[in-house]
Amino acid sequence: MKEYKPQFKVKKLYADTYVISDNGMGQGTVYMYLLVGAEKALLVDSGYGLLDLKAITGSITDKPVVCVCTHGHIDHALGACQFEEAYLHSKDFDVYQQHSSGSFINDMAMKGPLARVPKSMLNNPSYLRLAEQIANKRYPPLSKLDGMEKIDLGGRSVSIRQVPGHTQGSVVIIDDAYHRAFDSDAAAVGAFLFLPESSPLPEYLAELKNYQAFLETRGIDFRYAGHSGAAMNKKWLKRLIRCVEIAIAKPKKGIKIKTLWGDARIVFAGGSLIFCRR
Repeated sequence: MKEYKPQFKVKKLYADTYVISDNGMGQGTVYMYLLVGAEKALLVDSGYGLLDLKAITGSITDKPVVCVCTHGHIDHALGACQFEEAYLHSKDFDVYQQHSSGSFINDMAMKGPLARVPKSMLNNPSYLRLAEQIANKRYPPLSKLDGMEKIDLGGRSVSIRQVPGHTQGSVVIIDDAYHRAFDSDAAAVGAFLFLPESSPLPEYLAELKNYQAFLETRGIDFRYAGHSGAAMNKKWLKRLIRCVEIAIAKPKKGIKIKTLWGDARIVFAGGSLIFCRR
């Protein structure tokens, strides 16, 4: 039987900026972003914690790496403990504690959040060893991101903005010099908005509109998400806003499903989709 190994790819996006993909536990690829300055580098998100991120980032730059997690979910924050400086907003500390617990990781690895984990993986001893390894690992608390509005990388600064909704501690990283935003799941197509830590749809809609106005004011045309490594232009946020508006106006619209994390309603509308509460 072929040994199961976490896979990753590195691609340059634009000047001194790279995307790292992490295929995790077969539950969908997540994307991390490395922004390199003259003195240090910033890693936006840290995946499932299966990859040797210090080695991967070290192959790109010899600068010290600061890790900022956009939120505390298992697929974005578990690799952060590999770095001496790793930050998360305090409103997501409880979420991170839950998602880094052995029982939660085991459920994710054995059951999958939406679709069942393939039998070929569950019957693979190397996959089971890997799942046990990360479930038994101790994940220390991350440092508080609160109050950090800017990080200077040396000749390159990034700004940090809160966009609660997907989680209450969700943040966006703004590349000031190149006018790009890295917002992970905060304004993503297919956003999970049915979780206990998610905002009610009207509150989320207000935050999205504020975020849209902020991007317009800052002249930011392109965003990068946590589950797609491609740049998104303005139309994608407009579509998401329209989808949320329709989901609010039509509470019975959509497909009802059950997930590992609770019941959800999938709404396809306005050229986008969301997973919201029933």
